Amino acid sequence: MNDFFEAFNIGSSEADFPGFTDETGDYAANTWPDTPGFEERVSTYFAEARRVAYTLQDAFADALGVDRDVFGAVSDHPINVLRMNNYALPPGSIELGADLTGMGEHTDYGMVTVLWADRVEGLQVLGRDGRWHDVMPAEGALLVNLGDIAARVTNDEWMSTLHRVKPPIVDGTIKRRRSAAFFHDWNADAVIRTLPAMLEHSEPVYEPVTVAEHVQAKLRGSRAGVKNTAAAREQARVEAAQVEAAQVEAAL
Repeated sequence: MNDFFEAFNIGSSEADFPGFTDETGDYAANTWPDTPGFEERVSTYFAEARRVAYTLQDAFADALGVDRDVFGAVSDHPINVLRMNNYALPPGSIELGADLTGMGEHTDYGMVTVLWADRVEGLQVLGRDGRWHDVMPAEGALLVNLGDIAARVTNDEWMSTLHRVKPPIVDGTIKRRRSAAFFHDWNADAVIRTLPAMLEHSEPVYEPVTVAEHVQAKLRGSRAGVKNTAAAREQARVEAAQVEAAQVEAAL
C-alpha cells in the first residue's frame, strides 16, 4: 500500500431524515473540528453536491427508460459521503524514487460521484481501450464518475469508472493536489438489482446485494489487508491494463 493522501469525511446521519431510525450504525453523527465556519461551509457544499447528484440520477433514470421514482425509492435515506482529499506530504518524508501512488486503482461504490478537483495533474481514468488517460477538469467544472451501483443496475452497460491518482512531481518535489468527492450511495438497506430491460439479451453479471453488504465487501480487503474477492471485475480490468501497458512499452 503506497497510497499517500489524507482525508476528512462527513456523511449522511440519522438526523438528516425525519422519521427514520438507524438500526445498523451506518448513519452515525459527524465529528467536526473546532474551526470557525468550517462546519457551515462544508455542510453547504454537501447539500449542493447532493442536489447535483440527485439531478444526475434523474437524468440516468430518463436515459434508461426508468421512472424516476424507482431510483428515488431506494435513495430517500442514502449513505452519502463527502471526502475531502489532500495529496501532499512534508518535504523529505518520502523517497521520490519509490513506487508512489496518490490513490490506487479503484471504482467508487455508489450510483454516481460528483468530484471537484483543483487543476493539478494526477487523476487518471481507465478507458475502454484498456489504457490510462490523464484527466484535467475544465476551469470551474465538476467531474462525474459512475459508480458500482450504476454498473450493477445496467449489467455493466454503464461501467463504473476505474480511476487512480498518480503523485504530481514537479521539479523533483510532489506538488499539492486537492479534491472533494461526493459519493451518492443509495440507502444502506436498498437491494441493488439489475434492471430487467438490461437482461433481455444478456446473462446477469451480478447477483442482487444490499448497499450495506456491497460497501462492507469492498471495504473488507483494504481494512483487513486481505484479498478483496468482491472486487474481481475491477481487478481484472486493472490487470488487463497492466498487460496493455507492458505491451506498449515493449513495442517502444
